[in-house]
Formats: sequence, structure tokens, C-alpha cells
Amino acid sequence: MIGALLLLLSLSPVSAAPVSRDDPEQADTRKKSISTAAGSAVVVTANPLASKAALGVLARGGHAVDALVAAQAVLAVAEPQSSGLGGGGFLLHWDSRRQALEVFDGRETAPERSRSDDLLQPSGEPLSYRAATRNPDAIGVPGTVALLWEAHQQLGQRPWSSTLEPAIRLAREGFLPSPRLRRSIALAQRLGATHNLAFQQLYLPGGTPLPAGRLFRNPALARTLQTLAQEGGRAFYEGPLAQRIQRGVNALTVQAPNFKGWSANDLASYAVVRRSPLCRVLMKHRVCTVPPPSSGGLAVLQTLALLEATGGFNDPSLPQSWRDLALAESWADADRLYWVHDPIDGTVPIQGLLNPSYVQARTQAMQASPERLPQPGLPPGMKQFPFGRPGPGPELGTSHVTIVDGAGNIASYTTTVETVFGSRNLVEGMVMNNQLTDFDWRPVVGGLAVANRRRPGRRPVSSMAPTIVFNNQQPVLALGSPGGKRIPHTISRVLLAALQWAEPPKRSVGLPLLSPQGDSLVIEKDPPLPWPINPNQLNVPGRKLRSQTLGSGIGLLQRIGDRWHGAADPRREGTALALP
Repeated sequence: MIGALLLLLSLSPVSAAPVSRDDPEQADTRKKSISTAAGSAVVVTANPLASKAALGVLARGGHAVDALVAAQAVLAVAEPQSSGLGGGGFLLHWDSRRQALEVFDGRETAPERSRSDDLLQPSGEPLSYRAATRNPDAIGVPGTVALLWEAHQQLGQRPWSSTLEPAIRLAREGFLPSPRLRRSIALAQRLGATHNLAFQQLYLPGGTPLPAGRLFRNPALARTLQTLAQEGGRAFYEGPLAQRIQRGVNALTVQAPNFKGWSANDLASYAVVRRSPLCRVLMKHRVCTVPPPSSGGLAVLQTLALLEATGGFNDPSLPQSWRDLALAESWADADRLYWVHDPIDGTVPIQGLLNPSYVQARTQAMQASPERLPQPGLPPGMKQFPFGRPGPGPELGTSHVTIVDGAGNIASYTTTVETVFGSRNLVEGMVMNNQLTDFDWRPVVGGLAVANRRRPGRRPVSSMAPTIVFNNQQPVLALGSPGGKRIPHTISRVLLAALQWAEPPKRSVGLPLLSPQGDSLVIEKDPPLPWPINPNQLNVPGRKLRSQTLGSGIGLLQRIGDRWHGAADPRREGTALALP
């Protein structure tokens, strides 16, 4: 057993790591209460204004997708540091009437003038991360509005225009900025915001973040939302608004005089991709998530499969359970960060990576050498490693919404603009993403092309992993979380708590997090609920043990009896609301 090997090691104190001042997912350690709600219809978002708007739509007879449109539109106004109309995301939707599960892929795409070396310096070295995030070459063609529009056209029951009304009102009339929003603005200022005058004027008037206690308005975003309300979602991609967006992006040359700009076709040709979910039976449940270009879903399923193969994860009061989880997460990361890419360029070997014999072989290797840093494996059907091996890179700035309506339809939706406030560029009042930094910046490593390299029309690999769990063919759990590359670590831990440890939703959300990062194991400092073990006992061979705050934004729904129970992550401003 892994645990037996690990227990032979001497224990050493956990070192405290400084919290990154550049981490947009940084936890709000001052909020300790966990928002919960239960009823026939439940909404969980990372912001109380978004939850209120979504619940209002459900109260008027709306579908889960109607409520989702309202929530995302409000998040674009009230939590623009994490998501918005200028970003993208993935929706995992359960249609209760049709008993059907489907994925809406609204991931951003690389414009047609993209080149694989766009984020490299003339020397061939990558740009600094801060410089790359504000570079207009990092802005992907947004998919958020297309996703919301297509899902609403297929499933919505309330008028599209009515679902946008709460966001229009907030943008036009104003709201009090939350402490998290104000801290995020200060972070954006540290990352660098002088490249965009519109951003400075809106969020840094007079050179300082928004003052507390004063209403904040975004009239330009209100006008954009009003246009979408009147003309529909396609107005974002075709017509006068689309032309203004294209001109606005192409004017962003202050930091990138060689920026080639978007063509007229980049917005017009954007299309949501409908995909089949990725499902496996694990822990006596059918766990379903999103497929590539997300790598997060694969990592969640592979982590759980590795844990099942070890068999030593049943008791959260045992350090071994947490060590096994950390090792499984790191081995799953090694595979997903190498193999996953936009499937437009060929099939990702998902079936091989989840093949029971392959998982068993990986488990044996993990048990035999728990001290070594894992490398990608060679799954069945693959005779060689065809790609260059990329180095690690950051991936940050996301939000999650989980909704069930009175008819049992479920929307599990993860949405992002990437770094805090994306590229810190505003166009038509919208925060524009920097999602293309999620491609590997070096297109060739060791003479081999990297799988996740930038090319026109491609969607960069993501860690987003909205998930729905079934028992007896009916949904019993839905969740997702922000957190960048930590997303599958967070979701795996929550699923373990809910499905294997039989924890109630409040504890599943509030129990501590941990995240393997290279040669370190990062454990959560000051979690909402205390560690059930002594964290000093989490030594993993070959890893440094570090303690720091870990941000997330879990939105969890769980069916218990005949009611849905929601729990919102207190590490943000998460709020769960319900109808009776």
C-alpha cells in the first residue's frame, strides 16, 4: 500500500508559503460561514447578486438555462474579474424530460491570423506572464454569448430579453462593489492596467480602485447588454455590435504594435460545439463531466479511478486517505497535461487513458515509486509519445454556476476570462479574456510539436470540469469550481467527500483542499472547516510540503430524499438560494 510506504517516513513540519499576490483565485479567509439552501429548485453561484437574479427567473417559471443566462449576465457586471461576455466556458446540461445529458462547448478560439509563436519574444523565449496576459494576441474569440444563446434557443422558457434585465439594471443603475471585487481591482493594478485607458477610467478612477460604499456603474456594458436583449445573441457575432467589437479589439496595439488583429470572419464564424459527455462508473455512481478540449474532466475521472484501484481512501480521519488523493491527482495531471488538445486535430486517447488495465498499471507504478515525480504514460493503442512535453504554466480566473429547476433540469456551468479581469482590456464595456495563454507558448519541444500548441481556430486546453453524478440513471449531485489547474484537484476532493465519505453538502464544500504542484504538495491553510488530521502527517516522498490559502469557488447541489440541497464555497462570496 502507498500508505505503508509513506508511514515509514519521518514527519517534518509544514512550511508556510507566502500567498501569491497575483493569484486571482485567492481565498477570502475572512468569510467562514457556508451558504446553504434546500428546496425544489436551487441556485448556487459565486456572487449573491447573480444568485438572486437566477432565483428570480426560476420563481417566474424559468428553465435552469434561463436562470443560467441571468446569472452569467450579472456575473459579467458584478464579478467581471472572473467571467463575462468577453470570455468562454463549458455547460454540462441534464434535460429531465428527455433524460439526456449534453455538453455545450463555448471555449474561446484562436483567430485566423494566429501563429504558434505569437507569445514568444524575437529571441524565441516566452513573454513574461504579465506581459502576455495584457497582449491582444492573448485574446481569444469569445464563446460565452454564443453558448448562452444556443442553450436558450433550445431550452429556454422565458424571453431572452427578460433574462438579461437584472444585469442591464445593475450595470445602468449601479451596485455596491463587493470587497472581493475591490481587491481584484487592486490586483489588476499590480499586474498592470496602464495599457488600456477604458479599464483605468472604469475600474481605477483617479488611479485608485473603486471606493467602498459608492455605487458602481458600467454604462457601456449596459448598452451592450441592451443590444443583445433587443437583437439576440447573434448580434455579438454579426452586425453593428460585432463590428464595434472587432474594431475595439483591433485598436489594442499599445502593448503590441505587431498585433495582426482579428479578421471580419473571426466573430462571424464562431460556433458552439455540442459534445457527448465523458462518463465512467466510479464509487458506485456514474460520474459525468466534459471531454476535451477540457483536460479537467479526464483528470477527475482518472484520479477517482486511481483511488479506487488503491483501495485506501475510505476514511478521512486517516492521513493515508489524503496522501493517496494527492498522489492520484499528480499522476492524473501528468497524463492530462501531455495528451489533451483540441480534438479537431485528432482523437485524444481518452478511452486508453481510462482503460482499467492502464489505470491498474499506473496504480502499480505509483505504489512502487511514490517518491518520483510522475511522467505521462503510454495508454493502449499508442505505440510512442508523439508530442513534445510542455512545461508547467499558470491558468487562473474563473467562476462556476450550478442550477436545478423545479422540473429537475440541471445546468453545471464553468465560465472564465482567464487571469484576473482577463487581459485588462475593455471593449464595449466588456472585459476581454486572455484565454490564449492557455495554449503552450513553445510550439515545439525536443524537436516534437506540442499537442496544445496555438493554431487558427483551435480551442486551448482547459482545466474546467463541470460535473453531474448519477445513481440509478437519475442525477444526485452536480458541481464545479474555479481554480485554474487546481480545478480537478478540488472537484476530486469534493466528490470523494460526498460519494465515499458520505459527508453532507456543507462539509463536502468546506473540508480542506490540497493540490500537488510539481515537487510540492500544497495543503490548505486556514480552511473553512478544520483538518480532520494533523497536516504534518501529509508528507509525500519527494515532495515539499507547503501550507497556503487555496482559492476555489465550489458550487454543489446534492439530492437528498425529495429535495435538492445546495452549498456555496465560502472561499469566495458564494451564495446558495432555493425555492420551496
